[in-house]
Amino acid sequence: MRKEVRDMEREQWEIDFPISRMLLAKAVRGAVPLSGTFELTSRCNFSCRMCYVHNMQNSAELKKQELIAAQWLEIAEEAKRCGTLFLLLTGGEAMLREDFAEIYCKLSVMGFRIVVNSNGSMLTDEILDCFRKYPPGRVNVSVYGASEETYRDLCGVEARARVAENVRKLKQAGISVRTIMTATPYNCHDMEEICRFSREEDTLLEVGTYMFPPIRLNGEDCGENAGRFTAEDAGRYRIRWEKLRCTEKEFHKRAEGKIRECRHLEEQYRGRTAAEGESVWCQAGRSAYWITWDGKMRPCGLMTRPEGDVLEMGFEQAWKEIHAETAKIRLPRECAVCANRKICRVCAAMCLSETGSFDTRPDYVCRMVDEMKRGYMEEAEVKETDFIVKPL
Repeated sequence: MRKEVRDMEREQWEIDFPISRMLLAKAVRGAVPLSGTFELTSRCNFSCRMCYVHNMQNSAELKKQELIAAQWLEIAEEAKRCGTLFLLLTGGEAMLREDFAEIYCKLSVMGFRIVVNSNGSMLTDEILDCFRKYPPGRVNVSVYGASEETYRDLCGVEARARVAENVRKLKQAGISVRTIMTATPYNCHDMEEICRFSREEDTLLEVGTYMFPPIRLNGEDCGENAGRFTAEDAGRYRIRWEKLRCTEKEFHKRAEGKIRECRHLEEQYRGRTAAEGESVWCQAGRSAYWITWDGKMRPCGLMTRPEGDVLEMGFEQAWKEIHAETAKIRLPRECAVCANRKICRVCAAMCLSETGSFDTRPDYVCRMVDEMKRGYMEEAEVKETDFIVKPL
């Protein structure tokens, strides 16, 4: 099976830095904040329909509320003393900050292994020189379309040519690049062309079809995101993406494996109920954290709670509280005994943003996964009646 296919099952840091799998396991056991995300700004030069973080308020006012470079560097020093090794720099659009190059270089000198998220439109010669001097582990570039028309419709700007050129500049500078497509009803027609672009530029590629409701912008938006697919279409396009990145033989083998796992779990869980839901299974709040543009620490950027104010409490105390509160979170009981769990990767952030609570089953995600399962069954030539029990 090709490396790209294997990567579908792996965590971001594990892909970027292979040794991190071992380090993350040790960090979880020792409650060490090994990996962090610095959300340097909520400002962005794009206005994407489905964004969960970009604040549409006056940019000048938002800029005044952002942590300044000195504050980020002070937090970084504290984080380093507490065990942080990996950092993700993101936004908004992080490169929109005039002092991005300064922050990036100083964090690199501190010894952090850095990955940068960007929409790819704001790369400057100064930033590129910094990357040459202190190469990041990877730059993740969001590619939203294959034409200026798609960019204009989805992001409110024409940036396709600029993004493509900056991807090439990064590659020519020897920088590892991952192109990321967020598939929506407004750009799904470009999926094949974006895959072709990724192959031509020799970048890794990931396509996401699930979009979180923007509860960070409006807490009342649980389960709502006007820019995303229906649950069924999200599942169908996920299958379409997997077929694009695999050979026919590879996808058939993958589909058979997924259905085999579902059958096994149906036998295992038949007649069983869970006394309580499982705890958080990802790194969020266990060995990883996210610090927002205004200094709030959270388990991840897609959760609004638990939260600690780093400026008031200090990094170490904020991490201790986030870690302790995350340990109390329980996911839905139904998910613990669901036969689809090997297909579904439902997490605490999904539950919270879809339902407003951690322990309520997110119907949208369940319907999306049901559609994915149907796609695997069709490929594996399995009838739904072959299954003993329909998942909860």
